[in-house]
Amino acid sequence: MTTTAPLPQTRAAQAIRIFQICYSPETLASIPAGFSALDNTRNERPDWREYWHIRQYLLNHTLEENTLYGFFSPKFPQKTGLDLQGIQAFIDTRYHGEDVVFFSPFWDLSSFFLNVFEQADFFHDGIQATSRAFIKRIGGNEASIDRVMHSRNTIFCNYFLAGRKFWMKWLELGERLFAAAESTDASDELTAMLNAETRYGKQRVPRKVFVMERLASLLVAADPTCTTCPFDTFRLAPSATPLNQHFHKAVSCDALKRAWMDSGSAAAISTFMHIRDAVLKTLTQPAEKSEPGTKTKSLETIRGAGMIEVATT
Repeated sequence: MTTTAPLPQTRAAQAIRIFQICYSPETLASIPAGFSALDNTRNERPDWREYWHIRQYLLNHTLEENTLYGFFSPKFPQKTGLDLQGIQAFIDTRYHGEDVVFFSPFWDLSSFFLNVFEQADFFHDGIQATSRAFIKRIGGNEASIDRVMHSRNTIFCNYFLAGRKFWMKWLELGERLFAAAESTDASDELTAMLNAETRYGKQRVPRKVFVMERLASLLVAADPTCTTCPFDTFRLAPSATPLNQHFHKAVSCDALKRAWMDSGSAAAISTFMHIRDAVLKTLTQPAEKSEPGTKTKSLETIRGAGMIEVATT
C-alpha cells in the first residue's frame, strides 16, 4: 500500500488596503498601482498635515476585520523603493499576525538617537518637552519619552500597516492630542506648546505635527504586548543629513540598543552612547574633503532638516 503525503497548505494572501494621501492634482494623478486615493486637495486644515485626512477617514469609515490599512504620503515609493507588489511579497513571507507592519526609512535617524523624541528635539526644538507635557496631561507614563527605541519599534513618516485594533488605539491617542491642541483655554500651557512653531528647514511648523508623527512609535514601544513586523530599515533610504555617511556605525548602534533592551547590559548602552556621541560630534566639524567653493553645512541647517511633507494648497 502506498500513501500520498498531503499537499502543503497555501496561506491565503493577507488583505491590505493602502491609501495615498493626495495634496494636489499632480499627486492625485500619480497614485501607485494598487493604491487608493485619499483626496486632500481641499486642504482644509494644513496645520495638521496628514493627521487631518487620516483622522477624517477613520472617523467616517468602519475598518474591515482581518485587513491591514495604511495611509502613505506620495513620497513613499521614493523613500522606500517599494510598490504594492513588494509590500505584498514581504507580508506574504514575513507577516504572521503581528499588530503592526512598518516600512520605516531613515536608518541613521533611528540608530544615532536614543529614541524618536530625542531625535525630534535635536532637529526640531521643543518637541521632547512638549511630548512629555502631553503624556503627563493624559495620565500616561512620562518615562515613555525616555524609553530606548530601535529598528523594531521606530516608525517614521507613518509608513505602517495595521488592523482595526491598532488604528483605533492610534486614533484615540491622536484625538487626545487634537483636543489638547484645539483647546480655546488661553491659559493652557500645553495648548500653547503644541501650537508653537518649530524649525523645519526654511519653514516653521507647529510642534503638534511632530508629536503626532511619533504616536505610532509611542504606542509600539510603550506596550510590551504589541507585536511588530518591521521591514529591514537598512534596506531603505537614509535621511538627507550627513548622518547618512555612517552606515556601519548605525548598524552597530541599533544592535547595541536592541542588546540593551534584551539584556540590560550597561556595556551595550554605554558603547552605544560612545559611538553615537562621536558621530554627532562630526556634524560640528569641517568636512575632511570638499570641492573648491563649497561650504560645510552649519549645525543649525542640519538641525532644520525634517521628515514631514507639507500639504500644498
